[in-house]
Amino acid sequence: MAKQHDAVHMTTNETWECVFCGTSTAELPAVDSAQVRCDVREFGDETFTVWRCARCGSLHAKEPIDPDRYYQNYVNGRLSLEYYSFLKVVFRKRMKTLKPAGLKRGTTLLDYGCGSGHFVRYAREHGVRAEGYDPYSEEFGDASVLDGRYDFVTAQDVFEHVEDPHALVADLKSYAEPNGCIAVGTCNADAIDIHNPLDQVGPLHQPFHRHISTAAELQKMTSEGGWKVIKFNRDSLADTLIPFFNTAVGYRLLTSTGGYLDVALDPVSSWLKDFLTHPSLIFWGLFGSFFSRKTDMTVVAHSPA
Repeated sequence: MAKQHDAVHMTTNETWECVFCGTSTAELPAVDSAQVRCDVREFGDETFTVWRCARCGSLHAKEPIDPDRYYQNYVNGRLSLEYYSFLKVVFRKRMKTLKPAGLKRGTTLLDYGCGSGHFVRYAREHGVRAEGYDPYSEEFGDASVLDGRYDFVTAQDVFEHVEDPHALVADLKSYAEPNGCIAVGTCNADAIDIHNPLDQVGPLHQPFHRHISTAAELQKMTSEGGWKVIKFNRDSLADTLIPFFNTAVGYRLLTSTGGYLDVALDPVSSWLKDFLTHPSLIFWGLFGSFFSRKTDMTVVAHSPA
């Protein structure tokens, strides 16, 4: 018997609507769709439908889910301090993206959807008065921080998780000071091949990623209400020139070990066996930064004058 959350194939009587451009599949049928297996071990026997809007090119998860069921033991929320030294490389890039917009010691920052809160800790270590909020975090689940106003409001890898991206962006703007900025880091539908196994364990991340925007739609959304886009990057925070710190080797490591993100929770020492079993990972570890698929993007927008 099929599981409750198994995907079903497209049929002519199903109608879906793009949350970004509002196009219905009754008006323009989805240009493409794929069945994607969940890339978390706990739900690894479940598959889901991803479809692409024929008008704006954005990507969408078809089946509704119970968030509490899937996020109860979410992978990113369980990254221990053992990985903090690795995460610092990512956080350094996040800070570098914000500094031209005015981030410095003493400025205030809210990291919305902060998960384990490691970026909040990193920002505090560098003199930023940072707070974090995540409804699924025991440590950062206090919603009272949303009553404040901040110079910077960041949401990294959150946008694609929500059912209503427009409402999320509006909320982020409401938490910003009158002269503040928001920064949204998310996946880029323009660069994603929904049939590519590397993208299925990376940016598609079913069923957690509900809606994935194109670059044009994200910039359009963040600039609404007189906000000005002051910076836009097509880049992954995990792509660096540091050997073995790039998405090309990361996604290949995941696919070579069963296609599950939970590999990130395994002891770092266990990864050595995977590299010995799959020697090609050594090549990607050394040179993968030159082969990035650019499946992520970041936009920084400034509030109206």
